[in-house]
Amino acid sequence: MEKKPTSGMAVAGLVLGIIALVSSFVPLLNLLSFPFVLLSIIFGAIGVWQTVKGSKGGKGLAIAGLVLGILALVVTGVMYASAAAVADSAASSTASVAEGAGETVAAEQDEGSAAYGVTIDGCRVTEDYAGEAVAVVTYTFTNNSEVATSFVVALHPEVFQNGVELNTAVGSNWDSETYLSDVKPGSSTTVEIGYQLGDMSDITVEVSELLDFDGTLLAEQTFSLA
Repeated sequence: MEKKPTSGMAVAGLVLGIIALVSSFVPLLNLLSFPFVLLSIIFGAIGVWQTVKGSKGGKGLAIAGLVLGILALVVTGVMYASAAAVADSAASSTASVAEGAGETVAAEQDEGSAAYGVTIDGCRVTEDYAGEAVAVVTYTFTNNSEVATSFVVALHPEVFQNGVELNTAVGSNWDSETYLSDVKPGSSTTVEIGYQLGDMSDITVEVSELLDFDGTLLAEQTFSLA
């Protein structure tokens, strides 16, 4: 089988993501590195799209660049938010107490609701461009965060058959465009993703947040293909 060329966007996204994450920990410098943050996220997303389509290799590099860019953005935001909180505290202790109580309530509310919601709605068997068997899994993605985001940036779906993760497939019998489409806060969309089957045994679908390193599952479903 001919090896696919590695996506240049994936490599660029990874390099820029490393630069962005390292510089994000340095005060003032992290503000100047903001273009690297944006470019690493954009290039990483394009790299993921290219690998999902099957035209390029390097999916791991693309995801790594995307994750590093998002982490750099989060670190920069946290550092400036912390600096602002310290300044407010020094300006007025009374205001600080009131704001601290409000922040505690907000934090408790955030812990009680997930930033993203997902359901695994169904599975059907079809064929890809090469005529090979494909399991098309249908998801409903709900964006509960405060910014527009897409399924590919927010979630990490995995499909296992006989204990082995299945690769994504390329075909025309399902709609994969919404995989990359931004969803506004409070809105939902339906996403279809095809997976190359090894046989017709049961498959298990698991979905977690892309940046959740604890492996907490948002949804899990087993389908019988026979």
